[in-house]
Amino acid sequence: MVNKKPLNPGESPAAFCGAHMRAKREEAGLSLEQLGTRVFTGAGYLAQIERAERKLQPDLAQLLDREFGTDSFFKDLATAIKKASRLAEYFVDTAELERVAIAILEYAPTLIPGLLQTEAYARALMEAGDPLRPPEKVEEMVAARLERSRQFFETGGPRFWVVLHETLIRAGTGGPAAAHEQLKRLATAVREKKAVIQIFPMASALPPPLNHMITFLTFEDAPPMVYIENEFSGRLIDDPEVHARYRRSYDWLRAAALSPEASLALIESVIKEYEDQ
Repeated sequence: MVNKKPLNPGESPAAFCGAHMRAKREEAGLSLEQLGTRVFTGAGYLAQIERAERKLQPDLAQLLDREFGTDSFFKDLATAIKKASRLAEYFVDTAELERVAIAILEYAPTLIPGLLQTEAYARALMEAGDPLRPPEKVEEMVAARLERSRQFFETGGPRFWVVLHETLIRAGTGGPAAAHEQLKRLATAVREKKAVIQIFPMASALPPPLNHMITFLTFEDAPPMVYIENEFSGRLIDDPEVHARYRRSYDWLRAAALSPEASLALIESVIKEYEDQ
């Protein structure tokens, strides 16, 4: 029996969608299991949509419209939900999956992962990424990133393990004050057991086997996925063979990186360098 969570339809587009989906299902006299059979979807996944924990996808929305006789209501709603997101369109699905993952493994060669970014660091990235971006758009994107981080850590979050290239902690992104604050944020996340961080050293005799941001998502009741991102795009992959190849490279990275303890010590030493300036 899946727990039923009270919803406030006005809270968010996802809550509005979940409330209407639940209402239509109950009006039809269907359990989650019965509806799942009709739309070829697991009851647990449907329950997450009803609780506004997952966003309705267009393909499922079309099946719901057919089942409930609602023309294009759910399809249009799914499209509106995606457009309403303040995150980059190619990242919306991954951000949603982060919320239901039980473990996240990440390699970051060029940018501190969004979940660990400070406001000043995030703003520096947004401004540098597009010098012509309007200030109000920058603030909107920064707010979305900070809210994603807040939700992730305040709810306990999944196990989070990150490998950072050493150049990231020495880059000085955003200027000395912003860089110092960002490093302290990393150290705090480690000390508070919010994340495990390893540093891949610049002095390594071998280059890292991956040269782009990569995220592995593990779920309790679904196959793992891998998300690959470059400067202006990203894609989710659920192919087991592709996942396995990337995972082997990631395991090599972790083995070649400094230990978590040595990594924290290195981060703290760079923090001290900023404080001694």
